[in-house]
Amino acid sequence: MATQLKTTPSSSAISPLVLCADGGGSKVCVVIRSSDGLEVRGTAGPCNVQSVGHFPAIQAILLATYRALSLLPPSHLPPNFTLPSSLSAPSPSTPKLHSHPLSNLTLPISPYASRPNSPSPTRASPLPPLSTPLFQYAWLALAGISTLADGNGFLPHVMRGLCISEDRVKITNGGLPVSSPSHIPVQAFKPEHGRRQALAARVGIDLFSPDVNLLAAPAFDLPGIEHVVAVVCGTGTVGRTIRVGLAAAEPSDEMQGKVQKLPLQDVAVSRGWGYMLCDEGSAFWLGRLAIRSLLYHADRLSSSPIHSPEPPRLLPLHRDLLAYFATSDPMDLIELVSLTGPFVDGLSIGEAVAKRNAAVAGAARVVLTWAFPDDAEPPTPPDSPDKESGLDLAGLSRDTALRLAKASVAPLIELTMSLLGDQSVVTPEKTVLALGGGLMMSKGYRGLLEAGLRSEGVSFGEEVVVGDAAGVGARGLARVEFGI
Repeated sequence: MATQLKTTPSSSAISPLVLCADGGGSKVCVVIRSSDGLEVRGTAGPCNVQSVGHFPAIQAILLATYRALSLLPPSHLPPNFTLPSSLSAPSPSTPKLHSHPLSNLTLPISPYASRPNSPSPTRASPLPPLSTPLFQYAWLALAGISTLADGNGFLPHVMRGLCISEDRVKITNGGLPVSSPSHIPVQAFKPEHGRRQALAARVGIDLFSPDVNLLAAPAFDLPGIEHVVAVVCGTGTVGRTIRVGLAAAEPSDEMQGKVQKLPLQDVAVSRGWGYMLCDEGSAFWLGRLAIRSLLYHADRLSSSPIHSPEPPRLLPLHRDLLAYFATSDPMDLIELVSLTGPFVDGLSIGEAVAKRNAAVAGAARVVLTWAFPDDAEPPTPPDSPDKESGLDLAGLSRDTALRLAKASVAPLIELTMSLLGDQSVVTPEKTVLALGGGLMMSKGYRGLLEAGLRSEGVSFGEEVVVGDAAGVGARGLARVEFGI
């Protein structure tokens, strides 16, 4: 019998699991957590709902979900549950202009791309939806969910795919879940009020809200904080200023059993318009600058007859970029950017754009490798093989990469400054700077942002950096659902 999703499943039909997904232009990560503290995760390809469309997005979510479920012991799954026979192990997502192997250099977080029509399915054998309800609650933070209409349009796909009822799923935009979800009442975080009250309190709460607000959650543990400036910098960029209110330590008698949302209020927003209009400072932006640098050098080599000095040689940085894109000809990158050639064979326009954006964003990792060799991630690049030439090509590569990183971060400094307004209302000393997204995990790149803000005379009261979005989100849900 088909599962009825219009009503809440009975507790006996629900496995003690919660799911949190963080999906963007490069990949989607799904984390599943059980009531006894077991945590598993799976990843899949690009999942910007606006870019790839509804069907490819839910297929990516399903693939990541099945990969995570495959790591659970049988005791945590219903006896009749089986994995699809077509399920495959994760494989690196890499650009493929030619047949050379590549490293997996994708970055998390996504661009906020313009909205195309949902493309038709391209998988020969689509993954089936879950056949039985497994999740007590599911929270999906996805790039491309920018409006209520976006969420309403994608919700039926999620309900069918994850076999979950509407009141047990939250779909939000691709901000980073940093703490327990803002839609859960404050008192629900107190174990003595119980899981049943927490579940009941969710009914009637708005399904869609900007998850960048969740970056403000750490401010509740910091005295004297009035605002949070939240900046997400991954494949794309977006920023918000959030006013933090006072949360009652204990709910009053008249508020017992009623919904108390976390006292957060958006007061300013900057960017998030999509890669065609902004995303300055993002991985896509830095990768784009790297491609331009490589093409500029290729042009210079082709124009040697009009220059008397010997033309500059390609740097190790440029050779690493060519190796990443699996080509020896810089001109091949024009095919990638313009969505022509074998790179997009068999893909819909939405899938091709998502794949292109993820590939360009991945090139940022190569730049960061050279710009910040002391970063733990990515690793220090090897010595240049051209020492016998008498030129410090490795040093030139580091200088070029650092110049690209500085050019990339400059508009990000401007974005962050704009979120402070004229500083008469939002005072930096009483404000938390909350940073999320793949590029903010680079100490060197983050340091450029911090140095730029200091040069503007800005010193925030606190700074927090968020890494594992899906994992922290899953732990926050488990805290509410299971009291752990």
